[in-house]
Amino acid sequence: MGFILDLTETLKTPAGVIGLIVVIGAVVLLLKWVFAPHPDDEQ
Repeated sequence: MGFILDLTETLKTPAGVIGLIVVIGAVVLLLKWVFAPHPDDEQ
């Protein structure tokens, strides 16, 4: 639980907000890459 509390405290700082945006962006890109149709699969 302490980890989550530290995380919420970090998110209140500008650096924490930027880090959160970077992490969300990385997750979105990963999901897009995973679910995108790959041309190699259809052969």
